[in-house]
Amino acid sequence: MVFVSLFACGGDDSAATDASNDSTIDVTEEPEAAADVEVDAPPETAIWVATDKTLYKFDPETRVLLRVADFDCSGEQMIDLAMNAREELFGITTESVVRIDKTTGACTSIARGSQDLPFATAFIPATSLEAGVERWVGYKLGVYDFIDTDSGALTFGGTLSGDAGDYQASGDVVGLAGGRTYVTTFGFNPSYGDGLAEIDPNTGAPTAFDGYTTASSLFGLAQWAGVIYVFANDGRIYRANPIDGGVTMKIIGYTLDLGDAGALDAGDDADASSDASDDADAAPTVIHFRGAAVTTRAPTQ
Repeated sequence: MVFVSLFACGGDDSAATDASNDSTIDVTEEPEAAADVEVDAPPETAIWVATDKTLYKFDPETRVLLRVADFDCSGEQMIDLAMNAREELFGITTESVVRIDKTTGACTSIARGSQDLPFATAFIPATSLEAGVERWVGYKLGVYDFIDTDSGALTFGGTLSGDAGDYQASGDVVGLAGGRTYVTTFGFNPSYGDGLAEIDPNTGAPTAFDGYTTASSLFGLAQWAGVIYVFANDGRIYRANPIDGGVTMKIIGYTLDLGDAGALDAGDDADASSDASDDADAAPTVIHFRGAAVTTRAPTQ
């Protein structure tokens, strides 16, 4: 059985307390402008998930996690993923901003030369932003930046601080088109686990704190049909439901498809409060999720 906890995607295992953002990124390769792409057709039913070395595709309807390919990113580990309305996949590595081939896992460098990049990122739907234009955003602890998809440049957008509290991002961000935007936050107490906060995507400031999850190392956050999915560093996948007074978590079973190596069953659904530490079948293999992404056109109901 697979248990799920609610922590943000692409979390920084060695997060420092310094939330300053004064890094310089050298642009080594600027990709050609993307050609116009027809986006009227429904998006692929897929949430893209990463470990530090491998790209996976999760089907939220069939609950199959398919191994796609290992990343080819000049030896750099993948930290987080993000996907726009055109279903183009981007990534943050240990020192680069990259585009990712969804079939081969190959990375094309946008900017390289920084070790102070955001680790919790996502594209925000145009309908959720005052400018009415989709943007790539990211947190490094409490600092909120806009990420330029052509140059990789970071523009300061605000901080994860305001009337609703002061927080630090722990792993990932997800925005629902025309709806709310969420980020996972550090709890700083093992018994609390990571938290889930709602933010203003225009400024990065928190607008509400939904509560703690009792689970940690939740590094991937995505949504499909209005359901929030959380991918934990221990290989578990959760379904999260923010409600008045807290966040309920449900561990969901899934099938891991390794291609030629066959498929493994990861068990059945279970309450997140269940203890699977003694269950040998709790995870079919060791998968350390580091980030998740879904197109901003993903259905929200």
